Amino acid sequence: MTTIKLCGDVLDPSILAQVPNNIKCIISDPPYFINVRSHVDGKKMDWDIAKKQSEAVNWYMEWTKAYAEKLCDGGSMYVWGGIGKPGSRVFFEYASRVEIETGLKIQTMITWKKKRAYGTATNYLFVREEILFMIKGEKPITFNVPYLEKLRGYEGYNKKYPAKDARLRRTCVWDDVSELFKNKTHVAEKPVKLSEIMLSVSSNEGDTILDLFSGSGSTRKAAEKLNRNVISIEKDPDLLK
Repeated sequence: MTTIKLCGDVLDPSILAQVPNNIKCIISDPPYFINVRSHVDGKKMDWDIAKKQSEAVNWYMEWTKAYAEKLCDGGSMYVWGGIGKPGSRVFFEYASRVEIETGLKIQTMITWKKKRAYGTATNYLFVREEILFMIKGEKPITFNVPYLEKLRGYEGYNKKYPAKDARLRRTCVWDDVSELFKNKTHVAEKPVKLSEIMLSVSSNEGDTILDLFSGSGSTRKAAEKLNRNVISIEKDPDLLK
């Protein structure tokens, strides 16, 4: 298996030129633009500095179009996002435009239900981040049905159509992966397990996958663990080491 690390902006023509066509799966964790500032190991990280919604969404559309061209027919693209704040609903607008402007088809929106809740006295506690699962074409070329470790305990609701596996099938709400609480190298770092789920479902051993906005490298680590060829793109050279 091969790992290629490209340092630069995802829309830099020299970076795009190094990404081959017929990529099987893309996982993208772009800035959400919700004005997050943090420090990791003493280093200031201005990760999600807010910008005008129209500007942010147009940027999302630009790189999505560019890399949709790199997908094989039936290839999958996963894009992370958040619901944002009043006046900045970048992910909502992106989701409403992406099918029309890119040709990608939204299969579903996945919700990652986290363990730690945040909120105020006048709202429900907040525990979620979102993932758009999209494909290029009518149906995915690869979809390895995902199951949980938990057993279902029954054969199914309809005896004519018994369950195909003793385990529960994974739904579009993922509540079995805890967020990282310490030892993070990036303020927006995700657990490797999340990328493992996506790559296990939408690719096979030996396939080439693309890791956009690599950040802490969780997708790259998942790809290497699962024996996928991976191309990681990240503009911060310190994070790409």
